[in-house]
Amino acid sequence: MQFNSKRAAQLVLSVAGICSLSLPFTQTAQAQQIRNLCRSNESSFIIAQTKNFLVSICGSGDSALTYVGLDRKTGKAIRLPLTVDGSKNRGRYFEAVNGEYKYGVSVSGGKNGTLTVRRNNSVILRQALVQELY
Repeated sequence: MQFNSKRAAQLVLSVAGICSLSLPFTQTAQAQQIRNLCRSNESSFIIAQTKNFLVSICGSGDSALTYVGLDRKTGKAIRLPLTVDGSKNRGRYFEAVNGEYKYGVSVSGGKNGTLTVRRNNSVILRQALVQELY
């Protein structure tokens, strides 16, 4: 098999062209940021999203105080005081209660975080956190 420098140059240029075409799409996907639902005067402890929801854990100083959730389809939001503030579990689990509903956010520092909603202690929704910031 002979080395054909013209064919090699064409191959290099076509590979470079494919890579440069995919680069803007990659940058756009990486540049997408998660919307922070905390108020401007609050600290953000967790900012996360699932397939259908945005979630923020907000507070003041070193204290997580509030769960904020937003349905990405309907735009409806809920803001609740935390009943489990993460202080006893190294910031890995937060929970808020609204009547018979419990909203739980668990994070692990990896891709195993979840948003879980329970009604009367029965799980009615569990979605993985697909993107999270701490």
